[in-house]
Amino acid sequence: MLKGKKLQFGDTIGLIGPSGAVRKEGAVDRAIQYMKDLGFNVKVGESAHARYGYLSGPDELRARDVNAMFADPEVDAIICTRGGYGTMRMLDLLDYDMIRANPKIFLGFSDITAMH
Repeated sequence: MLKGKKLQFGDTIGLIGPSGAVRKEGAVDRAIQYMKDLGFNVKVGESAHARYGYLSGPDELRARDVNAMFADPEVDAIICTRGGYGTMRMLDLLDYDMIRANPKIFLGFSDITAMH
């Protein structure tokens, strides 16, 4: 198992929505502020705020955010906004070699576990 580095205050957390859309108005912005208040920098993927039916954007957008956060050397950990359904639809769009070459803490639940 590959593991990302231990987080330290001042590190950057990438926030993405690779699955279902966040339904509660303002929840993503509150999460961003909370992480900043804890002492972390936050980089927000387009999918974190996106809505495409019940998903956080089209499959291509969600996969692009996953790939981009793993490829970004400034991002130390990745947090998914929520689980639900949708991850399975974009698994074939992920760059697994690049992800493997850039291990990071990756947090998510429900169908996000398909990427774990």
